[in-house]
Amino acid sequence: MSNRLFRQLHCAFRVIALLLLGLCAGLRANTRILEVPLALSGDARSEFTTQVRLMSPGRLAVQILLSPDVRGHAPLSASIARPDRSEAVRKDAVGSFRLEYQATELEIDQFVSTGNLSWTLRVMQGANPSGEVHGRLRITVPAAPRQLVDTQFTLLGSGNAQEIPFVVPAPGKIQVTTSWETDSSATGVTQSVPLTLSLIHPGLAQTYARRQSRSPQRIEHQVNEQQLNVGSRWFGRIQNDSQSKVKGSIQVIFVPAL
Repeated sequence: MSNRLFRQLHCAFRVIALLLLGLCAGLRANTRILEVPLALSGDARSEFTTQVRLMSPGRLAVQILLSPDVRGHAPLSASIARPDRSEAVRKDAVGSFRLEYQATELEIDQFVSTGNLSWTLRVMQGANPSGEVHGRLRITVPAAPRQLVDTQFTLLGSGNAQEIPFVVPAPGKIQVTTSWETDSSATGVTQSVPLTLSLIHPGLAQTYARRQSRSPQRIEHQVNEQQLNVGSRWFGRIQNDSQSKVKGSIQVIFVPAL
């Protein structure tokens, strides 16, 4: 093999490696991994349960990892149940094993709309257990950002404002992004004028973020459990204090808390 061909192949492998690393980083960024201790007594039907909140569609995976000193035990039964208690998937196996379920966007939207987000993970001894079982569960939860709002707005000048309501399903980060330009239908010329963008929780009658600038602009806020206990309804407020009519768009992205 010539040196030139070797260098070309080496460069190609480096590019592929970098692409794979980028892909893996992206996958990790859209998931969260939890580890929970697992312990089952030697009694028949001994059961361990834990819950995770699922707000994004994707693959929910549970690895049952038994401690090295657990040997020759009877089969265990593992299952994943939806928030309405219907069983999504079940598996019986001996030794360490993995259980997966692909949650669809339709399912997630259905449960998010009711505020019921807790999926139940269950591990259980069989009818004839061979002793105590202990280890841990490694749970991979999809946590991709969700778009709550994507809409257009038109504002006249002199303090005209518009409020865009949305519901925050759980603790996490709200990112509000907007862009606009003046309406050129009358003058034929567009220009950049400042607008004021605010993030407001009406239940607390409090503004958590506010910014006045020219297009585009973005504000964000980390929503906690205490704020949601008062109410999950929020709104973004856009106000135009210039004398020009403006048209624009606003997007609200929710990033689940890790």
